[in-house]
Amino acid sequence: MNVLFESPLGALLARPWLDGAGLFGLRRYMPLSRLWAAANTAGEDVARFRDEAGGLSDVWSTGQLRPLLASDGRRLRSAEEARQVWEAAIFEPGETSDPGRLDAVRRRAATRHQMTRAVFLPLLFPRRPTVARWRIDPPADLAVNPSALYGAPFDTSPIEASRSFVREGLREYWLRAPTPLARLRARPGSEAMYARVVEPTEAVARETLVFGSGLCLELDQLTIARDPGRRLAAMGWRVIEPISPYHGLRAMPGFYGGEPFFALAPTGPLDLIVGQTLETARLTAWARGRFGGAVALAGISMSSFVAQQVASHCGLWPADARPDAVLLISHSGCLEEVIFAGELASVMGIERALGEAGWTREALASVARTMDPAEVPALPPTRIVSVLGETDRWVPYDHGLALVRQWQLPEGNIFRYELGHLGMPVQLTRDPAPFERLRQVLREI
Repeated sequence: MNVLFESPLGALLARPWLDGAGLFGLRRYMPLSRLWAAANTAGEDVARFRDEAGGLSDVWSTGQLRPLLASDGRRLRSAEEARQVWEAAIFEPGETSDPGRLDAVRRRAATRHQMTRAVFLPLLFPRRPTVARWRIDPPADLAVNPSALYGAPFDTSPIEASRSFVREGLREYWLRAPTPLARLRARPGSEAMYARVVEPTEAVARETLVFGSGLCLELDQLTIARDPGRRLAAMGWRVIEPISPYHGLRAMPGFYGGEPFFALAPTGPLDLIVGQTLETARLTAWARGRFGGAVALAGISMSSFVAQQVASHCGLWPADARPDAVLLISHSGCLEEVIFAGELASVMGIERALGEAGWTREALASVARTMDPAEVPALPPTRIVSVLGETDRWVPYDHGLALVRQWQLPEGNIFRYELGHLGMPVQLTRDPAPFERLRQVLREI
């Protein structure tokens, strides 16, 4: 994938047209994912599969559906077994098995299972199923003072580090610990926090980068030769990649990766953003205690809301839990506008689902403001770098730019590209200037 992004063809992908093509694909991919998640829950119970799928056409008979469920079930069992063997072995110091081989086996099995979505493609016709297993919370006043969310006694419980392995000049290992947020501990699948560490082997990395990913991206479930973490580590960073709640190793039973973020709104996104913010603080403190040196945070798309919360409220934490600098990528200062004006949210029908559950825009706005950045950041503006796509309508550009101006970021820390949301990862693969600026910020402290 990186070879494609870095090629001349990649220049065509880092353009505004890509968002429109992406929306066209998501209109099919999301219902397909719902069918896949329904099959994971139902096993070979066809009646339950119909109930979980939501909107499946009656033209599909039990005889047609049963082989599809059996195929998914075989891949699911293989993926679950590989994950169990991998986790039991890599966190056991006395084990002699090869952690690199176990990781490769786990990823191959997980990738094969993720690709089982394809067997359900015919079921999108003649009537497309729903995009999500909607379980919207009833209307309630969920607005909470940030001091109450982030100012509790800091969690200093230990973080486990797995045995490591080396592949192509980079060392990899995993971190695991209970999540510090009680509400996430009540979300099945997300009770524990996980993060992958990738670092150079030829020289000790001077800086550590905690790098959060986007909605429905589950790179920990895929076999990829050169993913973003490995690419950044090859540039000299020590990279810590947290697995977001509801994704990958932390997926909730009955849902596809990332689905609870919108299907369980508004507490779904609230728990993810608050939980990952507190987890990021723990990972930052762990990295500083383990390695010393500077620690930065980067968040793209969904995780940019986490990074904004860290930049806003890290002053409530011990000094070693505060990052030295933050990189915001494809971000917005107004979650309400993402929900009600963002094209991705519109395609997924989030506003309609919230309305059917009784939420008004006014009631939701008070909750959304809990997840919006502070008026003034806890970090100096000189230590915050912003990257925005000027045609981004998924996470609307105007509100990202408004936050940049409100926080008074220096012009040298602002990167704007003539592209949209999906073009940004391509652009950053082709042009690492924002990461180079982040490193320069760290070395100027």
